[in-house]
Amino acid sequence: MMRERTDLAPRMNDAPETPVPHDLCGQLIRHLNAMTDKSVTVFDIVHLLRERAYALLVLILALPNAVPGPFIPGLSTITGIPALIFAFEAALGRPHPRLPARVGKFKLNRAKMIGHLIRARPYTMNLETVMRPRLSAVSGRVRLAFLWCGWLALVLAMPIPFGNSFAAWALIILPLAIARRDGLFMLVGVFAGLLAIIVNIAIVVLGWEALQFIFGGAKLPAN
Repeated sequence: MMRERTDLAPRMNDAPETPVPHDLCGQLIRHLNAMTDKSVTVFDIVHLLRERAYALLVLILALPNAVPGPFIPGLSTITGIPALIFAFEAALGRPHPRLPARVGKFKLNRAKMIGHLIRARPYTMNLETVMRPRLSAVSGRVRLAFLWCGWLALVLAMPIPFGNSFAAWALIILPLAIARRDGLFMLVGVFAGLLAIIVNIAIVVLGWEALQFIFGGAKLPAN
């Protein structure tokens, strides 16, 4: 197991200056397959990433939540909290991220993590092929985009049934677009995030209404 640290140096640059490796899911799957421990920590995931950019860290933490797969208790919270921290640190312009030790020690089942990544891989590869540098007026708004990523990561971290995958996909599209300097897909990611927030609010409201209907209907009529 890798040595635990709160300072995740080496120094990280803003996403646009960092080359984006091809097939991110495939690279992470290969690294995880090479490990021997049954569990993997958030620190391990971070240090497996060779291209150390904020955008790629947020993206990789969102990936396991994007598609249905083996049940991992607390997955969205375990990955959403560090994604939130990284996104807000990037929005503040910090040169390299720092992760609280308690968050970095969160553990995930390695085999189930790989299962989620295998399912997400075809979709991320398709996104990689269509993204390219464009709309520099938008793609230059990196800090603002990371601020939006932070709010989406907060939504991802909330234990809302069926709503996490919507926020996860927004957190895949937007950071990847940041890293590839694609202003068009940055806008797509922003609107995907708005949709994710609307869906999650709707789930909470409908869930609350359903609970009121169930328990309210169970009450005996007043005399």
